[in-house]
Amino acid sequence: MRFILPLLALGTAACGGDDKVAANEAMPSLTTMTEQPGDWSALAGMVGRRPAESGLVDNNSPISVDLNARLGRDAAAFRNAMMPAGPLERQGDLMIARAPDAWLVIQPGEHAFRAALRKGSGWQEWQTPGASVPAI
Repeated sequence: MRFILPLLALGTAACGGDDKVAANEAMPSLTTMTEQPGDWSALAGMVGRRPAESGLVDNNSPISVDLNARLGRDAAAFRNAMMPAGPLERQGDLMIARAPDAWLVIQPGEHAFRAALRKGSGWQEWQTPGASVPAI
């Protein structure tokens, strides 16, 4: 019993208040995306709905871990830019959402995506490592 308390104290100190990933201040390891892919089956129910309504880019979305891992500090700006996007469309094996300053192409069968955010006069793009998701 005397060893449990120090271990418990050590465990709670290790996870006390460091919410940098949740605040998009630190990028999680890329293995977060590929080690245990999340369940993207819920994305099908988001087709025909705007991201602002469906939660497509919210922090609890099926793709939120993957977006955070790839976009890092830009994840919050991307989410904000996607709020005025039109409904998520199905085009073959792809799901596409477009906003004036951002877009997202999801390939659920490959557990891959490609995202872009307007920065100044150009675009910054991110893609699932090793995937070949088309740009729009």
